[in-house]
Amino acid sequence: MLQIRLNNKEIYDSHFIKVESLSVGYRKGFPVVSDINFSIFPGKTYALIGGNGAGKTTLFRTLTGLLSPLAGNIQFSKSISTSYVPQAKKMRLDYPLKVEEVLLMPKNIGLSFLPKKRFSESELSLIEKTGISEYLKKQISECSGGQLQRVLILRSLLTNADLIFLDEPMDSLDHKSRDLFQFVLQDYIATGQKSLFFITHSLNHDWKNGFDEIFEIDEGKFYKISDGERPPNCHHHD
Repeated sequence: MLQIRLNNKEIYDSHFIKVESLSVGYRKGFPVVSDINFSIFPGKTYALIGGNGAGKTTLFRTLTGLLSPLAGNIQFSKSISTSYVPQAKKMRLDYPLKVEEVLLMPKNIGLSFLPKKRFSESELSLIEKTGISEYLKKQISECSGGQLQRVLILRSLLTNADLIFLDEPMDSLDHKSRDLFQFVLQDYIATGQKSLFFITHSLNHDWKNGFDEIFEIDEGKFYKISDGERPPNCHHHD
């Protein structure tokens, strides 16, 4: 039985998300990944690894509501807010928007919306710190892959979400930018109330501080690597 609901039970108050017996995919009866069980807690970092086409992005899209689950149960703690950072290389760049317009968009975008008129002082400080102030007036269509990835990560931070899903966020960034954004993201979760969930091919590449939990998808199955589980044909990960 499929269930997606807000959670109001005291027993789950410490969880951001609790996933039980979840199956994800694009066609009923043909799951890409099945029997997924895990929980996300405040103040922690998570990594999801696996080969190309394993179903990592499919899982992320399901958890963020972009895809409907095929089966299982997803319980969200009440009042949780989430944000999703896709891969810049998979984004369309033909939108007639400037970088600042993207960053000023509200958290929830409907068919019609009124963007904020200006940035707060703290937002301007973060824009300056990440180097995005240098191309704030630039059209999104004119941004390089690395510039666009910076914008996508920063926009997610500006939503002040409790949980941010990041799909290979550092792949388009140079070494200097990668270190900078790891530092910015570390500051973001320093309060102990924010969490990050990465899709990554290289654990040290995206988060040098080490992840609290590591999951892997292999041949349609979900494994908790940090709990000692391993796929039958165990892969080496740095």
